[in-house]
This record gives sequence, C-alpha cells and structure tokens, in this order.
Amino acid sequence: MQKIRITNGFHHLENAGIVQMYFIQGMPFTFEELPLGAQQIEEVKLDADTAKVYTMEDLFKASDYLVLEGCHPILYDLSEWIENYEEVPD
Repeated sequence: MQKIRITNGFHHLENAGIVQMYFIQGMPFTFEELPLGAQQIEEVKLDADTAKVYTMEDLFKASDYLVLEGCHPILYDLSEWIENYEEVPD
C-alpha cells in the first residue's frame, strides 16, 4: 500500500495575510497564522506571492469534503495511511 503525504507551504489567505497552509493529497485542510515578522521574511513572501491565494470558503469546502469522506487528518486517526503523520499540526 502506498501511503499519502502531508505537505505544506506559504500562501495568502484572504483577510488573514500570509499563512502556512497544510494539504493532504493537494487539498488544504488547515492553516497556521504567521507572526507579522515571519510574514515579512523575503523567502516567505516570495513563496506566498507565487502560490495560489485561498479564501476561508475554499478551506471550508475542502475541510467539509474531507470530513464527509472520513479522511480529515486532524479529526481522524490516519496514521496508518499517512507516511509523515508527524507533520499534521495539533
């Protein structure tokens, strides 16, 4: 069985600024807000500026889908399915 991976990256989240977004199979499922100082780091800004901009509605729809399918990594124990389960934020 091939396990899936959690990935993350810096993205603009509408009305929240630059955040660290977490993905399962390319689908966003949560984010962590970054302090203003971290948002101003050039590499972080460049990554976010060249990545997709998300809205809270985008995140809600993706999370809702993951919950309905029983595969939201924060709500369900998917440690057997996720190769890097330690990357799932608390």
